[in-house]
Amino acid sequence: MTGAALAARRRRPGTAAGTTTARRPPLVPLFVVGFLAAIVLTSTGLLPASAVHAASVAQTVLLTAALFGLGTGIQFRTLARTGTRSLVLALISWVLVAGVSYAGVRLVGG
Repeated sequence: MTGAALAARRRRPGTAAGTTTARRPPLVPLFVVGFLAAIVLTSTGLLPASAVHAASVAQTVLLTAALFGLGTGIQFRTLARTGTRSLVLALISWVLVAGVSYAGVRLVGG
């Protein structure tokens, strides 16, 4: 992500030192900083188990809501107009993700 942010900064015209007032993308997105902070906080053991459990339940609920929202935004007419190439790419991606996930579960022994 940092590489993408640096590339975006270089592509924008007028981004030499002090020559623009346009907002530049951050080098590290804020959610990455928050994720790292959550890892540090959780690994210190300062949070009670009930708080960690509540956060886990909230994570599951919010992820489910986000995926539901993404799914309801699909318009099948638009999807059909994109052609078979995009559908084949989606299928290949799904198979790849499923295969890597399955291999990871088998490797860990779950």
